[in-house]
Amino acid sequence: MPYAKNGDVSLYYEVHGNNGPGLVFAHGAGGNATSWWQQIPEFRDRYRIVSFDHRGFARSPCAEEAQSALFFEHDLIAILDAADLPDAVIVCQSMGGWTGVRAAVNYPDRVRAVLLANTPGAISNAATQANTESLIKLVTTAGLGSTAISAEFVARCPERALLYQQIAAYNTVAKPNILGPEFTVTPQAVIDSKCPFGVLASDLDPLFPDHVLESVAADIGAECFRVYGAGHSTYFEKPEAFNSILNHFLHRFDS
Repeated sequence: MPYAKNGDVSLYYEVHGNNGPGLVFAHGAGGNATSWWQQIPEFRDRYRIVSFDHRGFARSPCAEEAQSALFFEHDLIAILDAADLPDAVIVCQSMGGWTGVRAAVNYPDRVRAVLLANTPGAISNAATQANTESLIKLVTTAGLGSTAISAEFVARCPERALLYQQIAAYNTVAKPNILGPEFTVTPQAVIDSKCPFGVLASDLDPLFPDHVLESVAADIGAECFRVYGAGHSTYFEKPEAFNSILNHFLHRFDS
């Protein structure tokens, strides 16, 4: 199993496919590298894919005090270096958006583009600031497990909903710290990075509602893709729709 090193933290990653440009999947707080089982087979023939466990998750354990989003972009660069990728498109789910956004701003030469899926990432505007209080309250009272996938999905696909919970269960020491103002970047900083962005929003997402993500897309000049009938984890609940949008987004950067 390959690992990249950033300081004293070992970061688990996987490489799928041997040819093509780099494509990195950055999971959310309910996931890990295993989460992308419905995406990797779709794209590995055309891209060199990297999936990884964020610090503190699954096979990348570390102390709670080291699980700050301030490390995320540096972890990503260490993984790109270890995987011998000069640059990559970053596909970000929820918490993974902090990784993709901060990497685009701080390492613009290593990031070809970013797709923010059900996340504003580290981008701060009036809508995301207003949403933070309700986000914390919802996760605190209802728990991440019951909000990360929709009730409609649980009823429609109970076996896949169980798989989602089983994948998340491997994150035994994960306590990421992502919501402080010290982790945010301005929309202007994203624009100044000159990195192309796309934003994917779903109508049943209780954590980052579609109107919040639409405001982020507008502020950074990104196209906003909408998926209906999906909750917070569109990549898991509606993989065909998610993969179609990702295909459309990636075709802009195929040479």
